[in-house]
Amino acid sequence: MTDPNQPISPDSPRLRISILLAQGCSATSVASMLEVFESINFLALSRGAREARLRVTTVSLDGRPVTASGGVTLRPTHRIDTAPEADLVIVPGFLFRIMELLPRLSAWLPWLRQHHAAGSAIATVCTGAFLAAEAGLLDHRRATTHWYYADTFRKRYPKVNLQDSQTVTVDGQLLCSGGATAGNDLMLYLLETYVDRALAREFAKKLLIDSSRTDQSPYRTASFNRRHEDDAIHRVQDWLDRNYRESLQVGALADRFGFSHRNFVRRFKAATRQSPGQYLQNLRLEDAKQRLESSKASFEQITYQVGYEDPNSFRRLFADRVGVSPMDYRRKFQR
Repeated sequence: MTDPNQPISPDSPRLRISILLAQGCSATSVASMLEVFESINFLALSRGAREARLRVTTVSLDGRPVTASGGVTLRPTHRIDTAPEADLVIVPGFLFRIMELLPRLSAWLPWLRQHHAAGSAIATVCTGAFLAAEAGLLDHRRATTHWYYADTFRKRYPKVNLQDSQTVTVDGQLLCSGGATAGNDLMLYLLETYVDRALAREFAKKLLIDSSRTDQSPYRTASFNRRHEDDAIHRVQDWLDRNYRESLQVGALADRFGFSHRNFVRRFKAATRQSPGQYLQNLRLEDAKQRLESSKASFEQITYQVGYEDPNSFRRLFADRVGVSPMDYRRKFQR
C-alpha cells in the first residue's frame, strides 16, 4: 500500500482499490465513491501526475450486475475469483435492509478475511460494518456504524469496541464510517492518509464537503422501544407521552401505577432498555430538539416548555447528550 507518510508525486505508485458490489447495497454509496475516485484522478493528472493515481475495480460474486437500492443496476468489472489484488477494499452500506440481507452476504466473508490477512485495508461505509464484523475482522477493534443500528450491532457483536458516536473510526487497517453521508468523511480520510493531503483538501473544497464533522450525536434520535409485551409498562409509556412536561419523580410514577419502586425500575428497563429517568430525559430532549428546529423560542423558554426548571442544568445536559450546544444545534437544523 502507498506509504501514508509520503505525499503523492508524479512517480508515486497507484493505489489499488476494490469496491464490493452485492445485491441490495446502497447505490448512492457506490456511485459517490466512484465519483470521488474519478475526481481525484482528474485532479492529480491536472497537477502533473503522469498517470491516474487510483486504480479502481468493482467486484460482484459472479461478475454479473447487481441490483442496488432503488432498483439501480450496478455492473462490476470483475467477479470475486478473478478480482486483482487490492491495497484497499471498500464495503458499501446497505441502508435499512442490512439485517434482512446479512445471511445472503456470507459468501463474501472468506474474501474479506483473505484480503485482510494479506495486508489490505478494509473500509466500511454505514451498515457495511456489519459485514466486516460478521467476518470477525472487528473483534476487539474500534468501529462505528450508523447510530440507528448501534444497539443491534452491539448485541450481535459484543467483542467489537463500538464507538457509535463517531463518524469515522480507524484501528490499524480497519476503517469504518457512520451514516451514509459519513462515507464522505471516510473518503477524505483515505485520500489524506494514502494519497495526498493537499489534493484531498482541494477536492473537499471543490465539492463543498465539510471535513470538520467527527460526531454522529447531533443526528441521533432517541428510541422509545414499544416492541415488548409488558402491558403495564405500555400504559406507563402512554401516560409519559402525554405528561412528560410535568414535574415528575420516579417514585411517584411507580406509586401511580401500583409498582414498588425497585420492581418498577427493573420492569421498565427490561421492557424499554432504559431506566425511567433516562426515558423521561429522552422525551424532553427530543421535544427540545424539535422546538429548536421549528420555533424561535429562546432556550430558556424551551426549558420550561419541556418540563425542566433550570435552563443552565438543562443546557449542560443537552450539550452532553446531543454533542453540541442548543444554539449550535439550532444553527445546524433549524428549518
